[in-house]
Amino acid sequence: MNRKQKVILSLLKEIDEICRKNNIEYYLSPRLTLCAVEGLPFPQNPYFGVVLMKTAEMERFRQAVENDPREKRALESMKTHKYFPGFYLRYENTDTVCLNLDCPREYAYPGLGITIYPLRANGDSGMKKRWSTFEEKGWLENIDQPADEKGFKTFCSKMLIKLRCQLTGRQWTARKIYEDLCRSQQDPAASKYSLKRKKQVTVYPAKLFEKTQTVELEGEKFQVPKNIKKYLTISYGSGYRQIREPKYSVPGQSIISARVSYAELWKEWGSFDRFVKERLKSVRKVRKSRKMKDYFEESWDYVEFCGKRMNLGISYERKKDYILNLYKNEDYVTLEKVFRPYFKMMQKSLEKGEIFAEDEEILDIYIDVLEKTGKTEQREKIGILI
Repeated sequence: MNRKQKVILSLLKEIDEICRKNNIEYYLSPRLTLCAVEGLPFPQNPYFGVVLMKTAEMERFRQAVENDPREKRALESMKTHKYFPGFYLRYENTDTVCLNLDCPREYAYPGLGITIYPLRANGDSGMKKRWSTFEEKGWLENIDQPADEKGFKTFCSKMLIKLRCQLTGRQWTARKIYEDLCRSQQDPAASKYSLKRKKQVTVYPAKLFEKTQTVELEGEKFQVPKNIKKYLTISYGSGYRQIREPKYSVPGQSIISARVSYAELWKEWGSFDRFVKERLKSVRKVRKSRKMKDYFEESWDYVEFCGKRMNLGISYERKKDYILNLYKNEDYVTLEKVFRPYFKMMQKSLEKGEIFAEDEEILDIYIDVLEKTGKTEQREKIGILI
């Protein structure tokens, strides 16, 4: 094992000690469990150091560490850091550095650490549940982690949290959202738990976490659910035994080291606040340029589509007499074959909210053919736009 892996393993062992001392339940992440039971090498990616706890247990762990702090260790959350990027805990070795240069303010102590994700019970229902989700989405939007679905609700949640940050302070807002989520996601009688990690949500039955067992990972013993097979099958599918550790290389925007502390790093680099401002400016410029590129590519695709539509319209104008003759003789079987390319182009046009109508007379014939051949679905869509 290299130095970084040894740091992660030592932090896992410390979490195990704190949990055993305070009777707190925890579970190794599916990835670490898989490494333990299948004899895979310890992950090289430092962000794979993950454990799971039920929401109530996670809060108990936070209080336990707060009441008995350890030297060169830090426990961060939304309750303690105003730029913390989500509802979870981060237990860190402050004598190391693990920094994402594109998101330098995420952690107050950017060292190698263990991420503690909550198993959410979603105890509240109705309005309270929707409100906590609304708050969480708004917080993520305000720390430059855009939600998957853009829309009016997402915009409203972002603006509301932004206003609250301005009125009551960013730290107070972060702490309040954390406390609301802690209260809303506890239910001793829950039938299932959900694990939410950025864009991925995994749902586990509550019975899976009723009993536990210990497994050995790099010579140390840790706690996992009793039914390991079901735990891994839900997480990775029935083929979890074929999963192998992907090759890892440090991303270009990351600084990761077990030899130097983040504090020493900033002494060499100068002002942290100045660095953050300059970095955020460059990140915004890159994002803006990417949006412009995406817009240009989308515009160019539309131009190509219009060109294809125009060429197809010209080809149908050239055989207009032939189509009129078939229509006059009521040969709908042949007309259906003739209009197959027209049908496909009309389908693509309707997806863009438009109608393929280069020639009105041909369009009228085409609509009549749709009715005669029973293709009423597209006929109805055309009727809405006419």
